[in-house]
Amino acid sequence: MDSQITLQELNSLIQENLQISFPDQIWVTAEIGELKVNRNGHCYIELVAKDKNTDTIVARSRATIWAWQFRFIQPYFETTTGQALTSGINVLVSVTVEFHNVYGLSLNIKDIDPAYTLGDMARKRQQVIDRLTKEGIFDMNRELEFPEIPSRIAIISSPTAAGYQDFMNQLTSNRAGYQFYTKLFEATMQGNNCSVSITEALDFVYAYEDLFDVVVIIRGGGSQMDLSCFDDYELSAHIAQFPIPVLTGIGHEKDESVADMVAFQKLKTPTAVAEFLIERMENTEDHVNELEQFFIKEVNELLSREKQRVEDATRLFKPLIKSNIERSSYRLGNLASRVKPLIGDIIEQERFTLSNQSEKLKNLSLSFFKDSKNKLQELTSETVYINKITNQISLQNLTEKEQKLKHLSARTFENELHKIDWLERNKKLIDPKNIMKRGFSITKKNGKAIKNASQLDDGDTIENVFYKGKVESVVKKG
Repeated sequence: MDSQITLQELNSLIQENLQISFPDQIWVTAEIGELKVNRNGHCYIELVAKDKNTDTIVARSRATIWAWQFRFIQPYFETTTGQALTSGINVLVSVTVEFHNVYGLSLNIKDIDPAYTLGDMARKRQQVIDRLTKEGIFDMNRELEFPEIPSRIAIISSPTAAGYQDFMNQLTSNRAGYQFYTKLFEATMQGNNCSVSITEALDFVYAYEDLFDVVVIIRGGGSQMDLSCFDDYELSAHIAQFPIPVLTGIGHEKDESVADMVAFQKLKTPTAVAEFLIERMENTEDHVNELEQFFIKEVNELLSREKQRVEDATRLFKPLIKSNIERSSYRLGNLASRVKPLIGDIIEQERFTLSNQSEKLKNLSLSFFKDSKNKLQELTSETVYINKITNQISLQNLTEKEQKLKHLSARTFENELHKIDWLERNKKLIDPKNIMKRGFSITKKNGKAIKNASQLDDGDTIENVFYKGKVESVVKKG
């Protein structure tokens, strides 16, 4: 070969040409692939460019923010965007191109434009909203029917979060003394793993969805930049499609995340979530009290109406009975007036006949008089019997109606009391603690509930959770 140069000479040429080609700072758009800050405060970044269709990396370059600049760039960026300067975000950076003979090509970042990142975040957020809407799941959770008695609550939060403690204090010390069953499903509520952790917690709640009335996702205050994970598509899609209502209280009043938008109800703080649940219980109690008062009022009005009907019927029957008695007396009087002259005529005839046949006619007259007297007594007895039967029938009908009315009112009131008693007993029966007290247990494998024996193999270690305590055992299939 006629011409040869050393590697050092080649690198020097590259360095000279780069200085000629890029004498000034230039603005470059890229995604932060990795970001590390050493103990001296220097920030080392790997910038990448990805294919829009395949998301594969098509370019990569090392970049550095020296400590004296990083101390100003980082807080300004995070305060302006509300987003941590971390991997996975798109940035517009002002860089100088540098080439070192030993360390090769690198970019020295002089400034970062937060406006570009804000625009990119807003674009991605809108893309998530548009995708959820296009898939028809954006309103699914908000269209669920909220339970009248939301007493069984699945809580997704960090156990050490101040917001979780505030929520529990507000819930357990409620003014009406309502009893709530709560179960904490631990999750990371900030940082890069936030959305994945909450999604996994939702999956775990889903395995026991029949045991809960509502899910609450709560966290304490925290900085604005901690909210970015709540705009994640996977997390928002899980919330939107969850089969029971989801309430969010992530500690920010002004900002609304996509997770807030798709949840059944967004509330400002964990304390507000607890107050919302207490108010729902109060509304249900008020409704039950209103139904009770309405029922009592209806029963009283029914009893009053029936009592009035009885009184009206009594007033109506009295003149009818009196009229019947008067008519019967009148008929008896007429009958007596007709009988008297007949008896007189007969007596006169008999007296005339007696003059000729004294003894015979005397006997016949006495016999006839006795028969007439018996007929009169029978007629009188018949009249008295008719009046007695008439009075008995009227009084019997009146008594039967009164008894039917009392029986109907008592049975109606008793049925409603049974319904209320049944609701109370049913509430206790479906309490998960009472279910496990009766001997039921939950079988888990690797922390997940087992619903079918086909999910187990020989030698698997399973955990049985009882009302008190838990045991581990090894599966042995026959």
